[in-house]
Amino acid sequence: MREAGRLQKARDLLDLRVAAGAPKSSVWKAAKSQLRKETDGKCAYCEAKTSQVAHGDVEHFRPKDEYWWLAYCYDNYLYSCQRCNQEFKGVNFPRLGPRVPEPQIPANPTNAQLSALAASLGVDPLDAAAVQSYDVACNAERAGIPNPYIVDPERLFAWTADEVLGEVEIRARNNSAVAKRAFKCADEFLGLNREELRQTRFTVYDHAAAFAATLKEPGISAGLRTRLENKLQRMMSVKGEFAGMVRFLVREVEQLPL
Repeated sequence: MREAGRLQKARDLLDLRVAAGAPKSSVWKAAKSQLRKETDGKCAYCEAKTSQVAHGDVEHFRPKDEYWWLAYCYDNYLYSCQRCNQEFKGVNFPRLGPRVPEPQIPANPTNAQLSALAASLGVDPLDAAAVQSYDVACNAERAGIPNPYIVDPERLFAWTADEVLGEVEIRARNNSAVAKRAFKCADEFLGLNREELRQTRFTVYDHAAAFAATLKEPGISAGLRTRLENKLQRMMSVKGEFAGMVRFLVREVEQLPL
């Protein structure tokens, strides 16, 4: 039944394409609650809780306007706040390599041709060969914006706090071409250093920095040490807001073994 449903949606998408119609937003909107659950309500790009910065969107990582055949593909969905998605990223998708191949619809296609082509739209997550082929094509694009569900952003970014301004900026982690390009794209196309984000990050940073500093104080009790370590562990977990920043602070700046 699952495969039949996927193929039917792919066929519906093809029929809309042939008729020059737009994909139906009801298909990806139906995925929002599951995506929200999987990400604990955090924006995939800025790591803020969407309830605090804007409503959450189902974001097409590869824009559906250009990659129409991925409009109904769950593997192309991210959970994003409206500001990152609508105000900044929009249809932007910088890449250095060739685009993922577009399925070619025959001129005046028959019903049988469309049904056969439907199987090639998107990717079946239970088909290992299809997933591998899709991953190879995606990697070849060399996308400028890293997909945070696939690429670990912590290898590319670092965070710098300004105690006077009460802000935390994101920057390239090092001088490698990959890190510098990822930062440039994230800054330009996602607005990850916009003012309200810098300020909201600092509130979380300030708490984490205070906990870390207290842990370094000599003579604190075992009970207090455990409580502080547990607090930091929760902030560093996938459920924590700006968890990447907190992990950077705790492990790279403060050099704590957490």
